[in-house]
Amino acid sequence: MKICPDCSTEYFPHIKNCADCGAVLLSPEENKRVQEDKKRCMDRALEDQVVAREGDKKWIGELYDVLIDSGIPCVITADAECKKGCSADTRQLLVSSQDFKKAKERIEDYYTEVHPEIRASKEMVSQGKCPACGSPVGSDAAECPDCGLKLIIIE
Repeated sequence: MKICPDCSTEYFPHIKNCADCGAVLLSPEENKRVQEDKKRCMDRALEDQVVAREGDKKWIGELYDVLIDSGIPCVITADAECKKGCSADTRQLLVSSQDFKKAKERIEDYYTEVHPEIRASKEMVSQGKCPACGSPVGSDAAECPDCGLKLIIIE
């Protein structure tokens, strides 16, 4: 028998990937070890916390799962500082300052996995072309002179 480490669905031994989520299936022993590693990662206290990302509840929850699955401890908190009442669903994904760089890189990799067009856009910009219209743009350009596409995103 094999088990999906993400959704815990059980499969016959000859099946390689979960039909529901696509994860690689594991033996019961491997699955137990992976689940224990995830639990340890989730329970590990964070020292010197920094905000890795901020966003809506669903997206931050998804990024939390990505980091935990990658062995990067993190926690989610609500944005308590907004007094306007506009951020009821805003969450912050916190990591330790030591893991910040690794978390940021993993989140960027995940963005690229979810949105493969980002890689193509970055390649075009690195070649001095606008990803929307293909017009030549300078390496320090903030927007395309032809179509007006913003080329620099400030977080």
